[in-house]
Parts: sequence; C-alpha cells; structure tokens
Amino acid sequence: MPKATAKPNHNRSLAKATELQLQRLAGCLHSLSSRHHHLTQGYAAHAGIAGIQYTVLTTIRYLESSGDVFPVTIAEYLRLTSAGVTKAIQHLSEAGLVEKAGDLDDRRRTKLTVTQGGRALLDSLTPMQSRVNAVWLGCMNDEEFAIFLDLVERFIRSSDRALAMQDYLVRDSDSVTV
Repeated sequence: MPKATAKPNHNRSLAKATELQLQRLAGCLHSLSSRHHHLTQGYAAHAGIAGIQYTVLTTIRYLESSGDVFPVTIAEYLRLTSAGVTKAIQHLSEAGLVEKAGDLDDRRRTKLTVTQGGRALLDSLTPMQSRVNAVWLGCMNDEEFAIFLDLVERFIRSSDRALAMQDYLVRDSDSVTV
C-alpha cells in the first residue's frame, strides 16, 4: 500500500492494465456505484423523500458552508440536468425542507438554503448513517481513506478528459457500421 505522503507518478503515459483488469475495474466500479445508490436510497426512504431529493438536500447543506447555493450550483456539482435538479428542489421546497429566495445581485437566480426542518431531518439520520458508514468504510483506515478519496477524485477528472476525447473522436470519425 503506498504511503499517503508518496507523490503520484503522473508522468507515465498509460496505466499498464490488461483487458481483463480493465473489465474487472469496470465491473467493480459498477458494483460500487450500485451499492452506493442503494445506501442513498435507503437513507432517502427512511427520510420519506426520493433518492434524488435526498442527494440534492444533502448537497445543498454541504455547499452552504462554502457560500450561496443556486440550482445551477447543484446541477454542476452533481453533474445532473438542471431540469432534474429543479424538479427535486420544487419537491423539497413544497415539503418545507428547502427555502428558495431571489438573489439580490441577480433576480434571475434563486438562492437555496436548507430549512430548520430540513436540517432536523438530516440530523435525525446521523445515528443510522454513522453505524452504516462504520461498516461501509470499515475496510480502510484513515490514511487509506485519504488515498482512496484522492484516487477517486483524480479518476473523475481523468474520466472527464476521456469523455471529451471520446466525444471528439466520435464526432470526427466516419460512421461505424456493423
């Protein structure tokens, strides 16, 4: 296991992975994503809201600590469509969990905050989340978690670059017929 202080080698051109290893990685990532989705759905169901609403609510609460939050902020952060985020925000607002207010600097924008009721709802989930997270993350110590988080964040950025490359190659290539 590499040490947290070790500098990553960003100079290599490609990871030396075989096709079987890449397939295994794809399967593992899908499996991890599915399990995370089910955990999120479980918290949402316990809170009495839809999974996307739970995700948007927790994201607003998290981002509030860094400044003003707007629907576009949520959409960009979660990489979701504005329409989907707007629908979730509407449900959360109707449920009294999120407050919408006009932005004083730009009246076209809507500022979002989690209401006291929304905070209380999220806080009520904390004991269950703590127990579940202890099991979910129990496979790593703090140092390994920091390394894992760094790797995931780097992998997301390289995935964005790979998607851009794929879009470019598809756009500039002849149609592939089978």
